[in-house]
Amino acid sequence: MGIGVSGLMSGLDTDSIISQLMDLERRPIVQLQHKEAGYQAKITALGMVKGSMSELKSAVEALKDVDSFISYSATSSDTNILTVSAGDNIQPGTYSITVSQLASAQQVRSSAFSGSDVTVGTGTLTVQVGSGQAVDIKITSENNTLAGIAKAINESDAGVTAGVINDGSGNYYLTFQSKETGAANTISLTMQDDDGDNNDSSGLSALYTDPSNQTLNETKAAANAQLSINGIAVERSNNQIDDLIEGITITLKSADSAKSVTVSSSKGYGGLTSKLKNFVDKYNALVDVLKEQTAYNAATKQGGILLGDSSVSRIGSSLSRMIYQGVDGVDSSVNSLSKLGIEIDDSGHLSLDNAKLTEAMESHPDDVAKFFTSDEFGNEGIAVRIENFLDGYLKSTTGILSAKTDGLQKSIEKLEEQVERINDRLTKREENLRRQFNSLENLLAQFQQTSGQLDQQLASIKNLNAQISHGR
Repeated sequence: MGIGVSGLMSGLDTDSIISQLMDLERRPIVQLQHKEAGYQAKITALGMVKGSMSELKSAVEALKDVDSFISYSATSSDTNILTVSAGDNIQPGTYSITVSQLASAQQVRSSAFSGSDVTVGTGTLTVQVGSGQAVDIKITSENNTLAGIAKAINESDAGVTAGVINDGSGNYYLTFQSKETGAANTISLTMQDDDGDNNDSSGLSALYTDPSNQTLNETKAAANAQLSINGIAVERSNNQIDDLIEGITITLKSADSAKSVTVSSSKGYGGLTSKLKNFVDKYNALVDVLKEQTAYNAATKQGGILLGDSSVSRIGSSLSRMIYQGVDGVDSSVNSLSKLGIEIDDSGHLSLDNAKLTEAMESHPDDVAKFFTSDEFGNEGIAVRIENFLDGYLKSTTGILSAKTDGLQKSIEKLEEQVERINDRLTKREENLRRQFNSLENLLAQFQQTSGQLDQQLASIKNLNAQISHGR
């Protein structure tokens, strides 16, 4: 901005005059800024619609997870005696179980030795558990102590665990325990003693507590679990039982023949109910956003930001029609969201009838799953169908709302370029006005100076005339 004389000679408020003139010339900028604000408001409104649609899409995607539709549960009235876990195909029921004996693994020990590092003999040990595979374990001079033999057995696949026990009185025993419980899983230990005699008390056969019979001392017998269920006596070889009640795994913890434990099982549809409830909530939230952005208030004569946008208006109507659409090959009694308990009211909001949904799942669970998740081309499930519809609006490059937002953003950029060009022109215009007013002030100053000189000359002439008149 140039330096001016601010009406010093003319008495004009040149700054005010220039400011008012520039305000008039800035009116196109104000109009462009109003237009830009309108575009920005539409972008914000579209963002709200996109956000609500994205949340609905997440809710719809969850409905494609069929495995989470049905939930299974099983409970034990006394977890100190037994615990239960639910699997698939569980059926509702109540069972009374009494545990009289836990399954146990056989434990045996060798004869007594004076230390864990005592050298025994060499040869081959053959270990067999029940009817399982017999395993040969080579004992050499490098591992022929109690500790060495225990290590060799543990590193084999003999089906037993071995250890060395000190009873506190100076006696050390090589111990064996079957890895499997059950009466049939007894331990058999035979050997080929390098000293040539397998049933004497020297060499490798010294491990036997009864060398002549080639046996070890049993410290705990192998036993089956014994229990009764609803009065029926049963036995199992281990304490984890998955073939007694369909869909339930029972783990026995302790035995108490005087106490009955109640096991209850149930099947529920909380997974699907929760997902559909979330779908209903997100759908209703989108309905509210669409109404807010496209409604017209006759009293105030004000419309929503997106009023008249046909593509946005179609969102609600298209989704509401899908509530009644079916899927080919699905039983007619469950072949629409409305038949699964989802109803739409006059305001366009959804509600969920849990009892109706449960009835549908009880009668046709596979058809309900297909209704939501069918991926057959042209006959997609409702969850797939709605997801595809939402994608048509939401995809970052090809989505309708994304394209609208991009178009509005480009329009804003063009407006900002126009404003910048006008501002550049107005800056030059203001500089020209200030130069013109400065020239006016300078010209007036020159006129005033010339006027003073003329006044002086006229005064001199007047004085000269007066002198001449007196001289006569």
